[in-house]
Amino acid sequence: MGARVKLDALYYNICRAFFWLAAHLTSRYTVRGLEHVPETGPLLIVANHLSWFDPMLLGVILQRRAWFFTKSEIFNWPLIGWICRATGQISVHRGASDRAALEQALAYLREGKAIVIFPEGTVERQEQMIPAHSGVAMLALRSGATVLPIAHTGTRRVMRTWRSWFPRVTIQIGTPYVPALPEGMARKTGLEVVTQDMMQHIAEMLPAEVRGVYRKLEQFP
Repeated sequence: MGARVKLDALYYNICRAFFWLAAHLTSRYTVRGLEHVPETGPLLIVANHLSWFDPMLLGVILQRRAWFFTKSEIFNWPLIGWICRATGQISVHRGASDRAALEQALAYLREGKAIVIFPEGTVERQEQMIPAHSGVAMLALRSGATVLPIAHTGTRRVMRTWRSWFPRVTIQIGTPYVPALPEGMARKTGLEVVTQDMMQHIAEMLPAEVRGVYRKLEQFP
Protein backbone atom coordinates (compact mmCIF):
# COMPACT_ATOMS: atom_id res chain seq x y z
CA MET A 1 0.00 0.00 0.00
CA GLY A 2 2.83 2.40 0.87
CA ALA A 3 4.53 1.83 -2.50
CA ARG A 4 1.21 2.40 -4.29
CA VAL A 5 0.69 5.69 -2.48
CA LYS A 6 4.21 6.83 -3.36
CA LEU A 7 3.67 5.99 -7.04
CA ASP A 8 0.33 7.82 -6.98
CA ALA A 9 2.04 10.95 -5.61
CA LEU A 10 4.93 10.64 -8.08
CA TYR A 11 2.61 10.43 -11.09
CA TYR A 12 0.61 13.39 -9.78
CA ASN A 13 3.71 15.55 -9.31
CA ILE A 14 4.98 14.69 -12.80
CA CYS A 15 1.62 15.66 -14.31
CA ARG A 16 1.52 18.83 -12.23
CA ALA A 17 4.95 19.87 -13.52
CA PHE A 18 3.83 19.29 -17.11
CA PHE A 19 0.58 21.20 -16.55
CA TRP A 20 2.51 24.07 -14.93
CA LEU A 21 4.56 24.41 -18.11
CA ALA A 22 1.45 24.15 -20.31
CA ALA A 23 -0.38 26.79 -18.25
CA HIS A 24 2.50 29.25 -18.55
CA LEU A 25 2.84 28.68 -22.29
CA THR A 26 -0.86 29.13 -23.09
CA SER A 27 -2.27 31.73 -20.67
CA ARG A 28 -1.57 34.69 -18.42
CA TYR A 29 -3.16 33.74 -15.13
CA THR A 30 -3.50 35.64 -11.90
CA VAL A 31 -4.43 34.04 -8.58
CA ARG A 32 -5.89 35.81 -5.56
CA GLY A 33 -6.74 34.31 -2.19
CA LEU A 34 -4.25 31.42 -1.95
CA GLU A 35 -3.94 32.21 1.74
CA HIS A 36 -7.52 30.94 2.16
CA VAL A 37 -6.64 27.33 1.27
CA PRO A 38 -6.53 25.20 4.45
CA GLU A 39 -3.27 23.26 4.62
CA THR A 40 -4.77 20.18 6.27
CA GLY A 41 -8.09 18.48 6.93
CA PRO A 42 -10.91 17.35 4.66
CA LEU A 43 -11.59 19.96 2.01
CA LEU A 44 -14.28 20.15 -0.67
CA ILE A 45 -13.25 22.61 -3.38
CA VAL A 46 -16.14 23.84 -5.55
CA ALA A 47 -15.64 25.91 -8.70
CA ASN A 48 -17.43 27.10 -11.81
CA HIS A 49 -16.61 25.16 -14.98
CA LEU A 50 -15.65 26.82 -18.26
CA SER A 51 -13.20 24.52 -20.01
CA TRP A 52 -11.16 21.31 -20.06
CA PHE A 53 -8.35 23.62 -18.89
CA ASP A 54 -9.97 24.20 -15.47
CA PRO A 55 -8.80 21.05 -13.64
CA MET A 56 -5.30 21.44 -15.07
CA LEU A 57 -5.06 25.00 -13.81
CA LEU A 58 -6.49 24.24 -10.38
CA GLY A 59 -4.03 21.37 -10.02
CA VAL A 60 -1.23 23.84 -10.79
CA ILE A 61 -2.23 26.69 -8.47
CA LEU A 62 -3.20 24.57 -5.47
CA GLN A 63 -0.09 23.81 -3.45
CA ARG A 64 -2.05 21.13 -1.68
CA ARG A 65 -2.60 17.77 -3.42
CA ALA A 66 -6.14 17.44 -4.76
CA TRP A 67 -8.30 14.72 -6.28
CA PHE A 68 -10.86 15.53 -8.98
CA PHE A 69 -14.29 14.27 -9.98
CA THR A 70 -13.69 13.15 -13.58
CA LYS A 71 -16.30 12.01 -16.09
CA SER A 72 -16.11 8.25 -16.60
CA GLU A 73 -15.52 8.48 -20.37
CA ILE A 74 -12.10 10.03 -19.81
CA PHE A 75 -10.88 6.91 -18.02
CA ASN A 76 -11.12 5.09 -21.38
CA TRP A 77 -9.00 7.63 -23.25
CA PRO A 78 -5.41 6.70 -24.20
CA LEU A 79 -2.77 8.04 -21.80
CA ILE A 80 -5.10 10.52 -20.04
CA GLY A 81 -7.27 7.65 -18.86
CA TRP A 82 -4.22 5.84 -17.52
CA ILE A 83 -3.11 9.01 -15.71
CA CYS A 84 -6.55 9.35 -14.09
CA ARG A 85 -6.41 5.76 -12.86
CA ALA A 86 -2.78 6.00 -11.75
CA THR A 87 -3.40 9.13 -9.69
CA GLY A 88 -6.63 7.89 -8.09
CA GLN A 89 -9.07 10.36 -9.64
CA ILE A 90 -12.79 9.82 -9.00
CA SER A 91 -14.76 8.40 -11.93
CA VAL A 92 -18.29 9.78 -12.11
CA HIS A 93 -21.12 8.93 -14.51
CA ARG A 94 -22.69 12.23 -15.51
CA GLY A 95 -26.45 12.61 -15.70
CA ALA A 96 -27.13 10.00 -13.04
CA SER A 97 -26.79 9.53 -9.30
CA ASP A 98 -23.40 7.82 -8.97
CA ARG A 99 -23.27 6.23 -5.55
CA ALA A 100 -19.84 4.67 -6.13
CA ALA A 101 -18.32 8.08 -6.89
CA LEU A 102 -19.97 9.57 -3.81
CA GLU A 103 -18.65 6.81 -1.55
CA GLN A 104 -15.13 7.10 -2.95
CA ALA A 105 -15.18 10.86 -2.40
CA LEU A 106 -16.46 10.39 1.17
CA ALA A 107 -13.65 7.92 1.82
CA TYR A 108 -11.09 10.42 0.55
CA LEU A 109 -12.52 13.17 2.74
CA ARG A 110 -12.46 10.91 5.80
CA GLU A 111 -8.74 10.50 5.10
CA GLY A 112 -8.37 14.29 5.22
CA LYS A 113 -7.87 14.75 1.49
CA ALA A 114 -8.92 17.66 -0.73
CA ILE A 115 -11.56 16.96 -3.40
CA VAL A 116 -12.33 19.22 -6.38
CA ILE A 117 -15.80 19.19 -7.91
CA PHE A 118 -17.49 21.33 -10.55
CA PRO A 119 -21.11 21.33 -9.28
CA GLU A 120 -22.60 22.33 -12.66
CA GLY A 121 -21.46 18.97 -14.03
CA THR A 122 -20.52 20.31 -17.45
CA VAL A 123 -18.81 23.33 -18.97
CA GLU A 124 -20.56 26.69 -19.25
CA ARG A 125 -20.37 26.97 -23.04
CA GLN A 126 -21.61 30.56 -23.07
CA GLU A 127 -19.46 31.50 -20.07
CA GLN A 128 -22.66 31.82 -18.02
CA MET A 129 -23.21 29.90 -14.79
CA ILE A 130 -25.78 27.12 -15.11
CA PRO A 131 -27.78 25.29 -12.40
CA ALA A 132 -25.69 23.03 -10.16
CA HIS A 133 -26.51 19.49 -9.06
CA SER A 134 -27.36 18.97 -5.39
CA GLY A 135 -24.99 16.00 -5.03
CA VAL A 136 -22.28 18.44 -3.97
CA ALA A 137 -24.39 19.54 -0.99
CA MET A 138 -25.01 15.92 0.02
CA LEU A 139 -21.26 15.27 -0.10
CA ALA A 140 -20.49 18.34 2.01
CA LEU A 141 -23.12 17.60 4.64
CA ARG A 142 -22.35 13.89 4.95
CA SER A 143 -18.62 14.47 5.26
CA GLY A 144 -18.68 17.62 7.38
CA ALA A 145 -15.81 18.86 5.22
CA THR A 146 -14.83 22.49 4.85
CA VAL A 147 -16.02 23.98 1.55
CA LEU A 148 -13.68 26.24 -0.43
CA PRO A 149 -15.32 28.23 -3.26
CA ILE A 150 -13.22 29.17 -6.30
CA ALA A 151 -14.27 31.39 -9.20
CA HIS A 152 -12.35 31.82 -12.42
CA THR A 153 -12.71 33.59 -15.75
CA GLY A 154 -10.95 33.34 -19.09
CA THR A 155 -10.20 29.61 -19.31
CA ARG A 156 -12.84 29.20 -22.02
CA ARG A 157 -10.54 31.12 -24.37
CA VAL A 158 -7.40 29.05 -23.76
CA MET A 159 -6.15 27.47 -27.01
CA ARG A 160 -9.43 28.18 -28.81
CA THR A 161 -7.94 30.05 -31.75
CA TRP A 162 -4.61 31.61 -32.66
CA ARG A 163 -6.16 35.03 -32.12
CA SER A 164 -7.01 34.17 -28.52
CA TRP A 165 -3.61 32.70 -27.74
CA PHE A 166 -2.29 33.58 -24.29
CA PRO A 167 -5.55 34.97 -22.87
CA ARG A 168 -5.81 36.59 -19.46
CA VAL A 169 -7.19 34.20 -16.82
CA THR A 170 -8.16 35.13 -13.28
CA ILE A 171 -8.67 32.80 -10.33
CA GLN A 172 -10.27 34.06 -7.12
CA ILE A 173 -10.24 31.82 -4.05
CA GLY A 174 -12.95 32.58 -1.53
CA THR A 175 -13.23 32.17 2.21
CA PRO A 176 -13.65 28.57 3.42
CA TYR A 177 -16.75 27.68 5.42
CA VAL A 178 -18.68 24.66 6.70
CA PRO A 179 -22.26 24.45 5.36
CA ALA A 180 -25.17 23.25 7.45
CA LEU A 181 -28.65 21.97 6.59
CA PRO A 182 -31.24 24.65 7.47
CA GLU A 183 -33.32 23.71 10.51
CA GLY A 184 -36.95 22.75 10.04
CA MET A 185 -36.56 22.21 6.30
CA ALA A 186 -37.23 19.03 4.31
CA ARG A 187 -33.96 17.34 3.35
CA LYS A 188 -34.48 17.64 -0.41
CA THR A 189 -35.28 21.32 -0.16
CA GLY A 190 -32.42 21.82 2.27
CA LEU A 191 -29.94 20.24 -0.15
CA GLU A 192 -31.10 22.61 -2.86
CA VAL A 193 -30.66 25.59 -0.52
CA VAL A 194 -27.13 24.49 0.47
CA THR A 195 -26.24 23.97 -3.19
CA GLN A 196 -27.61 27.40 -4.09
CA ASP A 197 -25.58 28.96 -1.29
CA MET A 198 -22.37 27.29 -2.53
CA MET A 199 -22.92 28.57 -6.05
CA GLN A 200 -23.67 32.07 -4.81
CA HIS A 201 -20.37 32.07 -2.93
CA ILE A 202 -18.74 31.42 -6.31
CA ALA A 203 -20.93 33.85 -8.22
CA GLU A 204 -20.22 36.80 -5.95
CA MET A 205 -16.55 36.58 -6.99
CA LEU A 206 -17.41 36.75 -10.71
CA PRO A 207 -18.33 39.71 -12.91
CA ALA A 208 -22.12 40.25 -12.93
CA GLU A 209 -22.39 39.58 -16.66
CA VAL A 210 -21.23 35.93 -16.33
CA ARG A 211 -23.19 34.91 -13.21
CA GLY A 212 -25.96 33.38 -15.32
CA VAL A 213 -28.68 31.79 -13.22
CA TYR A 214 -26.95 33.05 -10.07
CA ARG A 215 -27.10 36.68 -11.15
CA LYS A 216 -29.40 37.86 -8.32
CA LEU A 217 -26.59 38.57 -5.89
CA GLU A 218 -28.34 41.55 -4.34
CA GLN A 219 -29.91 38.96 -2.02
CA PHE A 220 -26.59 37.34 -1.13
CA PRO A 221 -26.05 37.68 2.66
